[in-house]
Amino acid sequence: MKILKFLLSPVFMGIMFIVFAVSMAAATFFENDYGSAAAYDSFYNTRWFEFILLLLAVNLAGQIFVMKLYRRSKLTVFIFHLAFIIILAGAAITRYLGWEGSMHIREGEDQNKCYSNERYVGFELKDNSGRILETQTEKYSISTHSASRYREKLFVGGLEHELVLSKIIANAIESIIEDPDGEPLISLVATDNTSKEKMIFRKGDVILFKGVSIGFFPDGETDIKITSDSSLFFIQSRRPMNLASMMTQESRMVNADVAAELKPMQIITIENIRLVPQKMTLKGSVSLVEADREMENTGRNVFVFNLLSGNKIKAEISIPDTGMEGMAYGSASLGNETLEVFYGTREKVLPFSIYLNDFILDRYPGSNSPSGYMSDVLLSDKAEGIERPFVIFMNNVLKYRGYRFYQSSYDPDEQGTILSVNNDPVGMIVTYSGYGLLFLFIILSLTNRKSALNTVHSGFWSSAMRKKLPLTVTFVVLAGLGEIEAQKLVPDRRSAEGFGKILVQDQKGRTEPLFTLSNDILRKVARENKFEGLDPMQVYLGIYFDFERWKDVPLIKVSSRELQGIIGIRGNMASFSDIVNIDKDGTYKLSDLVNKSYSKAPGARTKLDKEIMKVDERVNIVYMIYTGGFLKIFPRKDGTHDWDNPQQALKNAAGKEDSLYLHNVIPMFEEAIRSNDRSAASAISGSIMEYQEKFAKYDLPPKLKTRAELLYYRLMIFERLFPFYATIGIVMLISLLIMVIGGLKTDTLILKLLKWLLFGGFIFHTFGLGLRWYISGHSPMSNGYESMIFISWVTLLAGLIFSRKSDFTLSATAVLASMTLLVAHLSFMDPEITNLVPVLKSYWLTLHVSVITGSYGFLGLGSILGVINMIMISLSGERNRERISATIDELTVINFKSLTIGLYLLTIGTFLGAIWANESWGRYWGWDPKETWSLITIVVYTFVTHSRMIPGLRDIYSFNLLSLVAFSSVLMTYFGVNYYLSGLHSYAGGDPLPVPVFVYISIAVIAGLLGAAYMKYRKWEKAE
Repeated sequence: MKILKFLLSPVFMGIMFIVFAVSMAAATFFENDYGSAAAYDSFYNTRWFEFILLLLAVNLAGQIFVMKLYRRSKLTVFIFHLAFIIILAGAAITRYLGWEGSMHIREGEDQNKCYSNERYVGFELKDNSGRILETQTEKYSISTHSASRYREKLFVGGLEHELVLSKIIANAIESIIEDPDGEPLISLVATDNTSKEKMIFRKGDVILFKGVSIGFFPDGETDIKITSDSSLFFIQSRRPMNLASMMTQESRMVNADVAAELKPMQIITIENIRLVPQKMTLKGSVSLVEADREMENTGRNVFVFNLLSGNKIKAEISIPDTGMEGMAYGSASLGNETLEVFYGTREKVLPFSIYLNDFILDRYPGSNSPSGYMSDVLLSDKAEGIERPFVIFMNNVLKYRGYRFYQSSYDPDEQGTILSVNNDPVGMIVTYSGYGLLFLFIILSLTNRKSALNTVHSGFWSSAMRKKLPLTVTFVVLAGLGEIEAQKLVPDRRSAEGFGKILVQDQKGRTEPLFTLSNDILRKVARENKFEGLDPMQVYLGIYFDFERWKDVPLIKVSSRELQGIIGIRGNMASFSDIVNIDKDGTYKLSDLVNKSYSKAPGARTKLDKEIMKVDERVNIVYMIYTGGFLKIFPRKDGTHDWDNPQQALKNAAGKEDSLYLHNVIPMFEEAIRSNDRSAASAISGSIMEYQEKFAKYDLPPKLKTRAELLYYRLMIFERLFPFYATIGIVMLISLLIMVIGGLKTDTLILKLLKWLLFGGFIFHTFGLGLRWYISGHSPMSNGYESMIFISWVTLLAGLIFSRKSDFTLSATAVLASMTLLVAHLSFMDPEITNLVPVLKSYWLTLHVSVITGSYGFLGLGSILGVINMIMISLSGERNRERISATIDELTVINFKSLTIGLYLLTIGTFLGAIWANESWGRYWGWDPKETWSLITIVVYTFVTHSRMIPGLRDIYSFNLLSLVAFSSVLMTYFGVNYYLSGLHSYAGGDPLPVPVFVYISIAVIAGLLGAAYMKYRKWEKAE
């Protein structure tokens, strides 16, 4: 009975929350190092992980009876517990009864077979007649971490043996190794202008490359013949050869049909084909080895099984990974018996078929980026006499007989489609029912006057103080101005603005005002929105029309002091001519360093390497401005969606009249700029816009949207709000702190004025978000930058909502909003407006992302209030203890409400994301690191909001401590997953970003604050 009582207690609930959260967190890091298959094998698909979920379900169910939640007055809490029990039940049904797989169909073909996502491993032992003596199959996900974990007993020839997965060769390639018992072998790399192929030759082998036959001791005639004697290798060709040494750079010609010695580190050129010998041996064998992914990525894994008799290997069987379709087999002959081992996916035959009429891929104009793709199919069920045409595309699902088909991917040649297949009608209904109950609970909790959210008061927690509170934070805002050099061409601002209204196709296929492109370029090159007081268009046109002088202007950002020394500059800005000697021989100072940096594996690159690569990109951008590479403003007249820059447009001109216009329009505009003729410049800009409207082969953005985009970039809304929020927030906090500690009135005119200023900033912020939404055509939540500015907005909204209870909430959220905007404008965030990838073109994006990021504002407010309370505890003394205690009580109640609302929003957002995933991919939960950390954060904040029920955590210090520390899970969910872990939601590419120094400083400061608050709080406890 004691065990059951403990299992159903809040203490056990807290323990299980911690165990569950830690297990999931460990799994995400494990996945980052070993891959998703290893994470599933070691965590998500294990019995112990299922047991944790079972114990949580038992605890939830038990508390319904222990706390009598079935009573009418406890209805909302009952619904909450019931919802999670049903969700867990739905997950169990999906896990054990659901089926997921994929179907591949080529155009003009029908298909009724699909293959499971889950992998299986097994063996069959047969006698010479083919009779199966022993067989075994089990679900198994092989990963690089699972070698030696697969072991099965079997009897071969009446004796017990063991089949073991001995090793996994990832990224496998065939390689020649020395072998005293081996044979003559040679490996070559053959290349031409378009392709490259690695070849391994045994005696008698003949391989065809681009129509040229290459043989090693061939039986017949070949174009190229390789032979050997007792010590050397020779090559001869029907055509003349050039043999060049890679070591000495010496080369010589060899006539046709004349044999020459074949040596390592040699390049043999025969017309347009080049051969490079890699390994030559007179005694060798071919073995599978793991290739360096930076040098060669084969995408091929090989699994090696050993049949053991005791410690002796009786047979070795290698099986290649086939990917997602079917089983791969390997076998070994064992006297009168044959052992066949297999691994792969199971085939499933459907009672109907799908015929692919056409696969359609749409791209953004002028780019290769997919805008969307769809499969035009015909579903045929002959048994039922049904034929149904349907178009499957992202978020448009074909449903039939319990199966759901989703657009997943497509073949590289765009002639075939890959569909995700799901069969889980019962699990989905049960899970969705749980989601519905959960949403109902949240609505009732917000409206029920007797819910914890609406009845919370300071008596929920014990306190050794009992009093009132404020806050503190610090911030510094800097600004600067520069000077304009008189010598270089500085285009008239108004004329440049007019030219900036012209539309341009950027590198990613977005059609946008040239001003937008110039703004993105200047921010990339100089890391500034303006340069020496000049607008981006003035800088862009200055470089384009007067590169001779602008190449000497230091506008390229160089952050590394070491690189500054290499270039030979003082300060952190370099000119183009500092790096490239374009006047003489075009020497590029960074050429060798750039090649060296790019040749390194991402993980081996130093900070200097990364800075060299960034500066190299900036130099190339400046050069592309000069050459007109970015100026794709002239639509082609060949019926395509592509646009040309001035040089390309002249080559592709449709006729004499067109050629004349394209030849003169840019020089005429340059002349107008140099002569400061505004009217002429305006007329020419207008003529180019008319040209675009006349010849563009797709709908251009409306003029109103173009004007809105220009306004958005000129206002620099979010850049200006950061110092605005920071200044007002800090002034308010310091003022409130002084007033509370000094016992002064807080209802002053200056505080009211500051509150109204923040409200005005919030309106300006809202206008900026709406403007960006209108310009981009999608909700501003599709990347890291957009989600940060939205989180900042919700943070201030949370402060405004709770400002009626306490002015501290508004001042705290103002500071937090400013810090969020500061992070949004750090170097690793890209504020560029971009096109959406196909899967994000969904109303679920707005619902899921807006709700889940909105929760961060309320959770962030809770952490800031936790900081404020810790500061107030630390500053409390005998004279102000009572006053400060009242403030702490007040803010703790607000903290609880803010965390509860944040938890509700986070929960809704996470499960809306699950619905989105199910409607897009056919899987509502896949343990991607992002969704896993969202669940961890839900668990963490559920623990925090229930901590008052756990002995030892019922005091006001513990709750505020937990509210502060818990925010680290939010930071991990957002920054950790997005920039440090791999996954579907990750923004990181290659090497993770270094952790900024201020993060370590912040942790140290907070730790010191918590320690000081703890000692002071314990002092008051002892005084009680």
